[in-house]
Amino acid sequence: MTKAVFATVIAVLAAAVVVLPALDAPQFRQAAGVNPPSVSVCPVEEGSGRSTTIGVVATVNGNGQFTAFAGGASAGVAQFETGASGSVAIPVVDVAAIGAASGLVELPNVEAASASMFLETESVAHESCLAVPSSQTLLAGGSTMSGQEFDIQLMNPYSGEAVVDLVVRSESGIETASQLRAISVPARSSFVIDMDELLPGRESLAVVVETTKGSVVAVGHLAAGSDGALWNAVAPAPFWFIPIPSGGVGDVVISTGVASDVEYRVDLYGSDGLVEAFEEGVIPGRGAVVIDAGAAGVGASAIRVESAQPVAAFLRNIDGEGVSLTAGSTDPASRWLLPGAGLGPGGTGRMVILNTGLDEAPVIVTALRDASVAKQFVVPAGSVMEFSSVEGNADGYSLKGEGLLVPMWVTNTGTGRAYSAGVPLIDE
Repeated sequence: MTKAVFATVIAVLAAAVVVLPALDAPQFRQAAGVNPPSVSVCPVEEGSGRSTTIGVVATVNGNGQFTAFAGGASAGVAQFETGASGSVAIPVVDVAAIGAASGLVELPNVEAASASMFLETESVAHESCLAVPSSQTLLAGGSTMSGQEFDIQLMNPYSGEAVVDLVVRSESGIETASQLRAISVPARSSFVIDMDELLPGRESLAVVVETTKGSVVAVGHLAAGSDGALWNAVAPAPFWFIPIPSGGVGDVVISTGVASDVEYRVDLYGSDGLVEAFEEGVIPGRGAVVIDAGAAGVGASAIRVESAQPVAAFLRNIDGEGVSLTAGSTDPASRWLLPGAGLGPGGTGRMVILNTGLDEAPVIVTALRDASVAKQFVVPAGSVMEFSSVEGNADGYSLKGEGLLVPMWVTNTGTGRAYSAGVPLIDE
């Protein structure tokens, strides 16, 4: 379970990154009344020593609403305004004390996003909230080996019942437990599946979430030691990009929901530039393969996954510093939102940015808060850089650059660590 931790060499990255003076923070425009609403679904947990904060970021100064739901009904509602910074943090304790449940965020406009931040005494988990349900999503990287606890949370914020089948493959093959089939998730409620109880002692679990009735969004919870991770089940796609923090961290898990074997190829962005076809192989039907994420060395790096059939790719790290899991990104873009980035104690964290293009990319990174702060960087072509958080907490970050970029946020608290992918915006 424990991975070797490589030394962090941010000084090497600094030599390849041009840092320009701090800029005046942007002031976001007032929301137009005709903007259509957008929503996202967030896991929450409040009580038993754990607290949740919802971070919301938007490109406008506008209004929204957070509703906690459980047992088929609303458990509490909070109105919010993103203000001049385009951001806000919502402590769930101010809305409802509901244990493990879910929340629906009605966002100010379509160019907005939200995230959940779970905090315990020694644990942190952070992940963007899901906006679009899909009939099939993939969730890989979980384990029920001794010392690890793996749950799957199915969230249904809608007005009708949902029914879900889970197709699970472990090192033993396709699992046949009857409890994995025809799982009912009542309207406006959540259903948590304890995989430790259902499938104990599995080293690796690849899960296909197939919704046969209604709509459901799913997240995974993995606890190891004193830390825990939160990560989304995602729709499969033929291409994935995963920035990897410095330190040679963990591994990449690639899974498929296709019943037959799927060929894949991994390209590597490392210290020597882009290395195509760094690794090639075959994913077993409805299963997963694991790739060493430290193969590029100790500096920040990234991988690109290409496959013959749609797959999902996840970055996973379990070591003495914590447990972290997140899905990669499918669409490089020039504008991104990173909701909840900077919400951890002291705002400690860093952003890892991949420039997938052939030209260097000027990038403006903004810490969104009451007194927002923006800084500008130049990311070399086909390279990866790390940006340390602006001093102090933030409700989230925004990124605007030139070219095709992919960011990821790393939260560090000293006793826990979390990874979280950004949310792309359609280029202007």
